[in-house]
Amino acid sequence: MKTHHQQEAINAAHNAIRPRHTLITRHQIEDEIHARPDRYPALSGRSTTGRRRIITRAMNSRYPTWSSTDGVHPSSFVWKIQDEPTNDDQQNRPGEKQ
Repeated sequence: MKTHHQQEAINAAHNAIRPRHTLITRHQIEDEIHARPDRYPALSGRSTTGRRRIITRAMNSRYPTWSSTDGVHPSSFVWKIQDEPTNDDQQNRPGEKQ
């Protein structure tokens, strides 16, 4: 697999994650790629099967799957890409509503 394909998958994951969330799904990554194909030209031009294979391999090489970290129902298509927010992170910041 080419390195730029992997980097596009990682970039798409980081752009697709919602604020204050720690998990990302393959579906969310695919939605990001479909919504902004100009940002991910190598992945947007691939077949669905090829794109999913690249996303899964790139994410598995960098992040633990959710099921392996939390003992939940097995899923190899959900990754934990950020640590859980601490209490300090969850407090209101200036201008934020709770």
